[in-house]
Amino acid sequence: LQLARLMVTEPNVLLLDEPTNDLDTDTLAALEDLLDSYAGTLVVVSHDRYLLERVCDRQVAMLGDGRVRDLPGGVEEYLRLRSAALTGTSSGTPGTATPGTSSSGSSSSGSPVSRGPSSADARAARKELTRLERSMARLSDREDRLHRQMAEAASDHARVSELDTQLRAVLAEKTDAEEAWLAAAETAD
Repeated sequence: LQLARLMVTEPNVLLLDEPTNDLDTDTLAALEDLLDSYAGTLVVVSHDRYLLERVCDRQVAMLGDGRVRDLPGGVEEYLRLRSAALTGTSSGTPGTATPGTSSSGSSSSGSPVSRGPSSADARAARKELTRLERSMARLSDREDRLHRQMAEAASDHARVSELDTQLRAVLAEKTDAEEAWLAAAETAD
């Protein structure tokens, strides 16, 4: 409720400490939708991996050495670095693999390894896919409602015409969202 009251004032920065703790699944989904569509800057401290990957474009972490580290690889990179720190394995040297992970950097021949989109690009594409999937679901619901309303107003030509105009707009928006989803899916893979 406090967050809803705060959002009415349209702040441009939100500082959130464990915002998903003790929420039921419906409230959690609503909060994630709200934060994912938030236009301002979010600073989120959380152990909720899904939330972090969904709403954050950039992730940083403290690994216990007193420094804040940038994590271009997101939570996966944090887990790899944390595991390396706990086992005492060096993870900062290119070509040194940590247990259960592959080495990044150059191949043995000295040429760079081509891996397609960067992990940050792929994460952004997955975030866009999630947003587009929610948008398509909302548009499908709206389409179904319009079909029901048209059936109920079958004898009122003016109302059916108005609903048909709305339906055409929803279908066009849904087609655009589906095309955008296909483009984002290529980047996410």
